[in-house]
Amino acid sequence: MRAVPSLRRCVCLLLAAILDLACGYLTVNIEPLPPVVAGDAVTLKCNFKTDGRMREIVWYRVTDGGTIKQKIFTFDAMFSTNYSHMENYRKREDLVYQSTVRLPEVRISDNGPYECHVGIYDRATREKVVLASGNIFLNVMAPPTSIEVVAADTPAPFSRYQAQNFTLVCIVSGGKPAPMPTTENIPETVVSREFPRWVHSAEPTYFLRHSRTPSSDGTVEVRALLTWTLNPQIDNEALFSCEVKHPALSMPMQAEVTLVAPKGPKIVMTPSRARVGDTVRILVHGFQNEVFPEPMFTWTRVGSRLLDGSAEFDGKELVLERVPAELNGSMYRCTAQNPLGSTDTHTRLIVFENPNIPRGTEDSNGSIGPTGARLTLVLALTVILELT
Repeated sequence: MRAVPSLRRCVCLLLAAILDLACGYLTVNIEPLPPVVAGDAVTLKCNFKTDGRMREIVWYRVTDGGTIKQKIFTFDAMFSTNYSHMENYRKREDLVYQSTVRLPEVRISDNGPYECHVGIYDRATREKVVLASGNIFLNVMAPPTSIEVVAADTPAPFSRYQAQNFTLVCIVSGGKPAPMPTTENIPETVVSREFPRWVHSAEPTYFLRHSRTPSSDGTVEVRALLTWTLNPQIDNEALFSCEVKHPALSMPMQAEVTLVAPKGPKIVMTPSRARVGDTVRILVHGFQNEVFPEPMFTWTRVGSRLLDGSAEFDGKELVLERVPAELNGSMYRCTAQNPLGSTDTHTRLIVFENPNIPRGTEDSNGSIGPTGARLTLVLALTVILELT
């Protein structure tokens, strides 16, 4: 009775050996790759061992969570040929040696799993093919494409008598994986916080928050927000720096801003010699210094209302349409302000007579009255008759 189990074991081993001889020996594995940077050349190498006769090697790209496998390259051992399954305009891969595929310029869209399938002929019958496969995940990184520091809620007014919160936003876009911005207020750098790291003085108290927004191309936009109670006396001309480090960057990216109150607005008036009935534009052309954040502008007429009857106008440019003679000598004030401070500048409007508009023919809004219209028509007819 004891000989029966031993006999069975011998039979099983013999059958296994026969099957092994019939099927052949085949193992497949793919060399792992570290994360690669978009734009680099990447080689996917499929290693296999077999004592059988090879039929084919097929590379697949796996998408939609493994539900779809797209052929990208095939090596046909029967005819010793290889060919791509990609359209000509998308063909970017080369078969280096049978089982090795090279992507000369990898893209973010190439990120994901890949499989290498190797097939050999069954020794028992040439109609069957024995398959084995290996897989790899290609992790494609991308460096951030831009970095900037902006002020939230701008333009915003200046308040001399009431404390107000102020927020700086560091925006880093285009990175994969998500960038890690670090920011600092220079000098007096004594406190640091991670992701992102804001470096600032001990006073005042800073509040930190951040957000991530994934994009359809696989990259991530990161926003780091720093909020504190603004002190114009201390924070005016304070330098803030935002720096981002990323594994796809050889050196950090950086953006800087300096908080500065507006000073010395430069006013430009067109036309420089205004006449009755002209449309006059008064524009803030710039400042004596670089201003951050963006200021807001308020226009008023000293001692009276604006031409349209309003008390003030918000905007960088004030437009006075069809100015009447009564505006001659009027003074206009432009107030430019941001959370760091405010400044006023004045300009006087000089209105000259218009020879085409006799005195007293324009109405209070600068429009030409009936008499002036008739005179204009007569002058126009005279010019036409002279030309004919």
